[in-house]
Amino acid sequence: MQRYLVVGASGSGKSTLARAIGDRLGLPYIATDPFYWGPDWAIAPSAHVEACLGAALARPAWVLDGNFDDQRERVWARAECIVWLDLPWPVTVGRVIARNVRWALTREPVWSGNTMTWLRAWSGVRHAARSHGLKRRLYPGWLAAVQGAITVRLTEQRSIDDWLCGLSNA
Repeated sequence: MQRYLVVGASGSGKSTLARAIGDRLGLPYIATDPFYWGPDWAIAPSAHVEACLGAALARPAWVLDGNFDDQRERVWARAECIVWLDLPWPVTVGRVIARNVRWALTREPVWSGNTMTWLRAWSGVRHAARSHGLKRRLYPGWLAAVQGAITVRLTEQRSIDDWLCGLSNA
């Protein structure tokens, strides 16, 4: 397989796992959060998102780390393996809190060079808390409708670690 998509709620570890899959299999990892954010936290124009997404999907091999709910039919259909990180709500929201607080304190640049503010950090926590249940309701049906892709649902960190250990490029 040459095209992997990692989906899940904010804080589930999509970017971490996607990067690890790319490293393990020698596939290009493409971080997708920068597709959506411009400087000063401006939401990127849809033309920019489409151009970035088109360029990524045109490649013969990739590992993407995003849900692409609005572009699901386009992106999910191109993936050969879709990994759904379906971790419990307290885990994902706790990770978003820890990550956003760390980014706000360290002023480490994140997507598109932006730095986390306390208001933006809180907004991210609210988004994570609200969207988790929606994904849990919608994703089983959406994944069942995907034709031709292997789908994997992982519900705890240990299963993620075990799945990644068993992954090989053979």
